[in-house]
Amino acid sequence: MDFEALTRNKLFKNMSQEEIKSLLSPSALVQRRTFKKGQIVAIEDEVCNSIGIILRGTVEVKKASTSGKEYTIAMLSEGETIGEAIIFSSKTIFPATIYSKSETEIMFISKDAIMEMCKISEKFLYNFLNILSDRILLLNAKLKESTLLTLRQRLCKFLIEEYKKQQSLRIKLSLTREELAEAFNVQRPSLSRELARMKKEELIDFKGREIWIKSLDGIEKWLLNPKAEEP
Repeated sequence: MDFEALTRNKLFKNMSQEEIKSLLSPSALVQRRTFKKGQIVAIEDEVCNSIGIILRGTVEVKKASTSGKEYTIAMLSEGETIGEAIIFSSKTIFPATIYSKSETEIMFISKDAIMEMCKISEKFLYNFLNILSDRILLLNAKLKESTLLTLRQRLCKFLIEEYKKQQSLRIKLSLTREELAEAFNVQRPSLSRELARMKKEELIDFKGREIWIKSLDGIEKWLLNPKAEEP
């Protein structure tokens, strides 16, 4: 096992390789599985009895509507965890289905092992609580975003975040137009119309999976001072 890589994981933050190796012994407490692209990692309503750490690859969290259409809720990549907010809840079942977006390797740590590790290591306990707190803040932010922001605002917020992350006005998208619409919880035509409006107003330009920010100041003003109605 690559213990050096695990030192970069949030669950093992500020822990040495020796400390991690000691925590993960015996190896029976830990399972490593490889998933092919498109393979199911966890099914909605399935019982969650372990935490997953993504060692390599990306997974996609999808929720099915009553009509049967699936919507992307989140994308998780290397170093992120699966099931940490569910495993100790009163209803320990997955609220959505998780698919491997690419060939993915995940390390699963059982619920009993997590409890034992929390008893043994204060660092591990602190890290686990820190991840839970961050997850709550993220969910609150997403809730606020979905209830208070127009589609234009959500697009502007997304572009500003990607601009800061990629350090470029030329944004390279990791999602298709359909996946981006699902992430914003809107229909693809609504997203396309809003992007077209923003292009006409010379805020952006786009082609394929790239969006060019033409007016960063204009996008920031739209985010702070919404003027458009939801399409």
